[in-house]
Amino acid sequence: MRADEFFSKKIEPLLEGRCFECHSHEGKMKAGLALDSRSGWETGGDSGPAVVPGKPEESLLIAMVRWSDEDHQMPPKEKLPDTEIALLEEWVKRGAPDPRKLNVATNDPLDWWSLRPLKAPPVPERGGNPIDAFFRAKLAAKGMKPSPIADRRTLARRVYVDLHGFLPTPEEVKKIENDSDPQAFENLVAELLASPRYGERWARHWLDVIHFADSHGCEHDVKRPNAWRFRDYVIERLNADVPWDRFIREQLAADVFFPNEPQLTAGLGFIAAGPLELSRAGTAPVTFDYLDRDDIVTQTMAAFVSTTANCARCHTHKFDPITQEDYYALQAVFAGVGKGDIEFDSSPEVMKKRQEWTKLQAAATARDGKILLQEKYTEPVREWISALPTKPVKWTVLNPEVFVSAGGATLSIEDDGSIFAEGDIADQEIYTVTAGVELKRLTAVRLEVLKDDRLPKGGPGRAANGNLHLSEVELQWFPSGSNKPVKLEITRASANFDQTG
Repeated sequence: MRADEFFSKKIEPLLEGRCFECHSHEGKMKAGLALDSRSGWETGGDSGPAVVPGKPEESLLIAMVRWSDEDHQMPPKEKLPDTEIALLEEWVKRGAPDPRKLNVATNDPLDWWSLRPLKAPPVPERGGNPIDAFFRAKLAAKGMKPSPIADRRTLARRVYVDLHGFLPTPEEVKKIENDSDPQAFENLVAELLASPRYGERWARHWLDVIHFADSHGCEHDVKRPNAWRFRDYVIERLNADVPWDRFIREQLAADVFFPNEPQLTAGLGFIAAGPLELSRAGTAPVTFDYLDRDDIVTQTMAAFVSTTANCARCHTHKFDPITQEDYYALQAVFAGVGKGDIEFDSSPEVMKKRQEWTKLQAAATARDGKILLQEKYTEPVREWISALPTKPVKWTVLNPEVFVSAGGATLSIEDDGSIFAEGDIADQEIYTVTAGVELKRLTAVRLEVLKDDRLPKGGPGRAANGNLHLSEVELQWFPSGSNKPVKLEITRASANFDQTG
């Protein structure tokens, strides 16, 4: 049996099928030994090379599998059968042939297929479309000929499925069959590429790559109500035919690379596309967990670099050029990232308007005339001044028709229309007051709490110290002839303390 065949059939299954790796023992061979590649046994563990080619008696690996003494035992739990030990001895006698490639850890870590810069290969001289030229060259090398050119009907059905994901209608097929233009098929391809259906079809491929979902997944599969924004973003960017490098930047850091294009913020949904395990979270808001960052690292490396990275969170990866230090350096990149819903402007124009009005609002609060009285704001200021009421505000005292207490208090109406509470004092009290309103327009409601010598320490509350704690006010309006109320929205509320009242 040839040396390489002997290794692949006899030795390699033995090395990979037994627990030899990373064995830690009080002997000469300690942690660090790996037998998954030639470089592993050549370097050996802490005590140096594990195999001396051609010399079984001087090879630590042979001494360990023979269980020569209690300090030299591999595997540690059960000794290998004599037949397997004999195979290892024979292998070492033959010079330890090992056709496997060196462990990538001994090479340049960037010399890895998915990390190498892409290079355009020379196009075979076959004429026509460059893609077809490669196919023709392969077919010629195998002594094969291309299939006959498909008819328009077949081509139309194929291109519809490829670009839009569904078959054309009979009318669409008939249209392309009867088109006399020699460029009819090329025109059809251009038409399908320009259709929004193209992005919808091909976005599915990218969403699958990054394991996008409309819900959190895991045990608590809660729906994500705004996940659709990222899905629509991907569709729109594919239809816009954005360059690949920009597509990547938009999804990893749109706010950094394109701060003046706020609509691209939806692209950051890439970061949160994976699962979110709510059972790991504490109280709201959801705690961003270590495993969430692990998922981001995994997704980013798999999608953009075609490299598995998450295995290295526990140990340096043996088959990919990712060390444990590399993994945690990558995770640190996302250490400040969280998952959740954020607001963003729908366009640069909206962003500029928002920034301007926010600035004006701050200037109005600060009464900054340098900003408010600029010439460009002359007309808005004039309109605002003209809209100010010229008459003083008039308050109308309501005439309560029904007033009840839910906490057991006794309510009575005073001569001035105010309501006085006495009797039992509950821990929580709800007062309901109903009154008719003759006003044509109601713009504000004022609730006055009044002092009274009959209350503890003069009130206005009924607590022992005279305090009143008001926690909520709700307004409801009964339209004429209706027995169902309409809840009124309170757009602004304020409080004022007047010691003279």
